[in-house]
Amino acid sequence: MTTNVLFMCPHSAGKSLAAATYFRSAAHRAGLDVDIAVAGPDPDDENMPTVVEALTAEGYQISWRPRLVSEQDTTGADRMISIGCDHDAIPTDGDIIEWDVPLPSQDLSGSLRAIHDRCEALALEMADGR
Repeated sequence: MTTNVLFMCPHSAGKSLAAATYFRSAAHRAGLDVDIAVAGPDPDDENMPTVVEALTAEGYQISWRPRLVSEQDTTGADRMISIGCDHDAIPTDGDIIEWDVPLPSQDLSGSLRAIHDRCEALALEMADGR
């Protein structure tokens, strides 16, 4: 059975993009069947260039673009991860898991490391709960 995971950050252009990218890899290695989406309550026009450059340098391919989170996103999600969003701006009354990580604009490597570690832990948790 496919698990739908929604990663959100305010602008859907940096933290959630990194989370989706790292989680896709971790989920694949853990043998999870997942569908991953990225969105945010106030999306930017473009992905954050420094995050894209860093992920590309690590060998990842980026396949998400910033977009507005919708009620369809949240009702279809089995797991909703917010990374710095105002939860009142997300159209749901479902459970949102909040991750507190450094801002990429202030600490790119610290932000990416924290997101990576949380994604690895999430994939292991999901694999253990199959």
